[in-house]
Amino acid sequence: MTRSLFDAVRVTLAATVVHGETFTAVYPEGRSAVDYLGGGQHVLISGSHRTLFAASGDFAVAFGASEIIVTIYTGQVFGAGETVHLNLDRAEGAPGENLASPGRMMAMEAVRFDLGAPVGSDSDGVCASQDGAAGAPLLLNGALASNGVATFDVPRNVVAAWTGAAVLTVTGTDEFGDTVVESSGSGTSMIGKKAFKMVTSVVPSANITAATVGNSKVLGLPAFLAATVDVLAEIEDGAAATPGTLVPGVTAAATATTGDVRGTYSPDSNPDGSKNFELTVLLRSVSATGVEQFAG
Repeated sequence: MTRSLFDAVRVTLAATVVHGETFTAVYPEGRSAVDYLGGGQHVLISGSHRTLFAASGDFAVAFGASEIIVTIYTGQVFGAGETVHLNLDRAEGAPGENLASPGRMMAMEAVRFDLGAPVGSDSDGVCASQDGAAGAPLLLNGALASNGVATFDVPRNVVAAWTGAAVLTVTGTDEFGDTVVESSGSGTSMIGKKAFKMVTSVVPSANITAATVGNSKVLGLPAFLAATVDVLAEIEDGAAATPGTLVPGVTAAATATTGDVRGTYSPDSNPDGSKNFELTVLLRSVSATGVEQFAG
């Protein structure tokens, strides 16, 4: 069961705000972007306008690293100096009783992530060794590719190596079918941070030779992980696993070079198609899938 708890923020507008324009608010003390992922019932209240509801499209809320950005999508005009009250929904998995002290407590729900039994890494499964021209897509001709698309068994990261300094840009989709774009730094190799389920395009920024593109052991998570401390257990074949590497989901707007929007896990043991990996995790929201993917 999910219930909504609200944090109230009071904002005095520094300038007039009309349709399509924004104003900013500060986070309540002790709160950050992760506290509101999964919450969608935000409400904007003022003394001179009707109540606005984010769920109805009256306004939108973007949670940045240091401030909250509110965009108005109605014909109402909010004047400079006007005070508005922003009620922020922090939806929380909360079975059972009410919290004794909502301001000092947060309900979380324990879930099990089943990451499957991934096959071993394949360094050229997307693109077998080939030369590439600046701005021209590489041929997806590896063992994992068919009809111009490379498909991974589970969501996982992309790796690549080539000769000749260039930026490699990979385009594909995640496990939900959303477009994902990731770019390497300028150099001769790439160890991706985002989890792809499919790769549809690989484009170098400069001429390169002997380029290979494949995947590795960094596995994508199925829901947003706010912090690594929220992982209670790493499990391999039903037993406690040697700790691997956990990376939480990004909270700021995704770019071509940021990490995964939900987070990743690289197990200590190398996947081989037989080992099954699981995580026991505390989630603030069991339905949150992170910020929107960067799609180019």
